[in-house]
Amino acid sequence: TLLIAWMYDAAKCKNIVLSACKKVLRAPIRNDEYAWFTHYIFYSNIWMIKDTQTDRYMYEELLDIGNAVSSDIVTNMDSIYEHLQSHKQWDKVMAIQNQTLVARQDDKAVGLLTEKGLSNVFEMKSDDDEQSEDMKNFVDSNMAINMLTSTASKINDEFQRHINLVMSAHGTFKNAPMKKVERSLSKCENEYKDEVFPKSAKLLDLVRCSVTFNTVEQLCAGYEALVNHATANGGILELARVKNGFLDKDIEGGYRDIKVNVIYESQDPDHQHVKMVCEVQLLLVNYLEEKKKIHKLYSILREEIYFNMVSKQQQQQQIA
Repeated sequence: TLLIAWMYDAAKCKNIVLSACKKVLRAPIRNDEYAWFTHYIFYSNIWMIKDTQTDRYMYEELLDIGNAVSSDIVTNMDSIYEHLQSHKQWDKVMAIQNQTLVARQDDKAVGLLTEKGLSNVFEMKSDDDEQSEDMKNFVDSNMAINMLTSTASKINDEFQRHINLVMSAHGTFKNAPMKKVERSLSKCENEYKDEVFPKSAKLLDLVRCSVTFNTVEQLCAGYEALVNHATANGGILELARVKNGFLDKDIEGGYRDIKVNVIYESQDPDHQHVKMVCEVQLLLVNYLEEKKKIHKLYSILREEIYFNMVSKQQQQQQIA
């Protein structure tokens, strides 16, 4: 219906849609308005329409709106960061170094996505390189992600309980829903597009949770507690990766936290020896409030890579 209206009066439809986007996406974003936007507008084909007068795609207009709204929130988060640097224990935060011990779910320490069927696809030889790549992409976005999602559903509840037990004495624990298949696909297509097969092995946050702290002291104590537990708990947790967002002074988007990935081994007798890399986000309450304002905006802005890829394909087809 929207596309039909667009054919009748493109300029009027464009103004109405972009005005609605500005209203819906202004912070703080209301859940009901955002749900309407994603259901009826965001997944429409209108974003790939190009205005012949401005020579710009509609998605570029949408991204401009999102970036404008987010700029004020980013400024607030940068101000928080500047203030934190004067804290007496700031050196402790900066002493937490990034480290990567395990970066994929198919690492031998985890053992996921190592089934023979997947390895056969990786080793597949074909005279048609494009056909071979298409097969890998199909298997990656269907079989591999479904296998990871199945494993995540097996261990999610017990992982949440375990981290809650370990961390609730240090901060406010909050479980998070498992990452949706749609978001996993988007990550593989955008952030991990240059990774080796299976790209989905880079998804380390299908199972995740967060712990919020009121002070820098609590953040440091919580981090130490989690790392100590992961190195001395008898195999239930193993440290996989640490990403300290506070080390990057010029981080894009302003938001900072400490992400600790751990290998969790199920203690359920029905899931013996099942392991998965999961994620614990450690954040300060100051950032949590700003994150709530900008979270839904990010779900739109991070699709820029996808939009650019589609527009490039369209341009190549036109040239051909």
